[in-house]
Amino acid sequence: MDALETAKEVLVSTLPIAAILFVLRLILVPFDLEETAMFLLCVLMVLVGFTMFLIGVEKGINPVGEAIGSEIPKRRSRFFMVAVVFTISFLVTVAEPDVAVFATQVTELFTSMNKDTMVYGIAAGVALFLIIAACRIVFKFSLRILITIGYVIVLVLLFMTPAEYVGISVDSGGVTTGPMTVPILLSLGIGICSVGKFRNELDGYGMIGLASIGPIIALLVIGVASGDPVFGSSSGGEVVHATENIWVAMGHELCHEVYNVAIAIVPLTIFFAFFQRTFLRFTWNAVKRMLLGLTLAAAGVIIFLTGIYTGFIPLATEIGTKLADLPIVLILLGALLGFLVAIAEPAVAILASRVEESSGKNVSKNTIKMVVSSGVALFVAIGMAKVCFNFDILYIIVPGFILAIILMWLGDKDMVGITFDAGGVATGPMSVAIISTMYTGVAATLYTGSDAVINGFGVISLIALAPLVFLGFFSVYIRLLKEGRI
Repeated sequence: MDALETAKEVLVSTLPIAAILFVLRLILVPFDLEETAMFLLCVLMVLVGFTMFLIGVEKGINPVGEAIGSEIPKRRSRFFMVAVVFTISFLVTVAEPDVAVFATQVTELFTSMNKDTMVYGIAAGVALFLIIAACRIVFKFSLRILITIGYVIVLVLLFMTPAEYVGISVDSGGVTTGPMTVPILLSLGIGICSVGKFRNELDGYGMIGLASIGPIIALLVIGVASGDPVFGSSSGGEVVHATENIWVAMGHELCHEVYNVAIAIVPLTIFFAFFQRTFLRFTWNAVKRMLLGLTLAAAGVIIFLTGIYTGFIPLATEIGTKLADLPIVLILLGALLGFLVAIAEPAVAILASRVEESSGKNVSKNTIKMVVSSGVALFVAIGMAKVCFNFDILYIIVPGFILAIILMWLGDKDMVGITFDAGGVATGPMSVAIISTMYTGVAATLYTGSDAVINGFGVISLIALAPLVFLGFFSVYIRLLKEGRI
């Protein structure tokens, strides 16, 4: 994918959402000239930053991911595989933009949750389950059995952990698999499958789906082991126009993101450079190309997050606050935003393209995108109904997980990894920054204390659940088609 195609992809994914937010803000609380200029600048920053990030990932990270994946089986060392997979998955998750945005949202509303504990807990959960995923490919373990065991553990823990941790925990499974982790995990899985006598490239799928289970279990365990929760009164961040000088606020946010991204990216860069020179025997020119790609990705993340935190998140919070008493409007808006976010999500496009390639075009890219997007639209609408009418999220996610597992066993075997990977990739930066923030804003307006936390999270898990159910039904259809029953 060249730079022009990437820019077009980002434009298509961002502008419709930005336009909807802009119109809603004009209707609800008109902008003044300075705020209008600020928001338009933030839109430009998101467009430019996300484009730079995706180009950097494509040029500097994807090739390394595939190279590392293909090198792991050649070493024939279990310790080597475990060490490499754990290190790369931990570092990539810590550097994931979605995780940073989500952790900030949670810790500002739920003050008993430490941000570092949350981020590193999520990263450890991802790393542990990616080791299981790598072992599954190399030793040909059953993906169905591993996923079933993982979700059975989740279901048991859901009924043991305090209610305040439920929505946060299940959301964490979606935010871990964003634009940084998806390309690397897909490349890693396909790279491992490229060596040895595997059935086909489709065996490389499932890493993202398994990776999504790890952080859910990790945070549920933290919830079980936690003491009495402490709650903040914030709705997840001050709105920008309340700041005395919005341009100074943007400058502070920019400096903050430079520091945070450097802390996250530098260890990953060192690891990639070390692995390339020590194990892959790459030339310094190859290492230099990787460094340039990572630098571009890091700069893109800084610009992107600055635009998100300064412009998009405060606006989404305020819209959620203003629409809190209009449930029908919120439900319809949720369905629209859910569809737009999923249909234009770059990570969904990456997965759909890989699936089309790996399946010999038997499963088309557009089919995967439409099925996923329709499911996300419905489940976000259900999520908005949940926060407005205050019913337990367990009534949705428990039957949803059980149905997804049943459909997995009834459907086509080759679709298992694709289906559960799609659940991870549907939740990208825009869904976390816009839909989740709006959802939290509604909860903070309608509820206080414990109730605000219980109702303020969970919509990301519904976005991740939608593809599991909808592609699960599609998978059953594919199996019946292959067997000639329809």
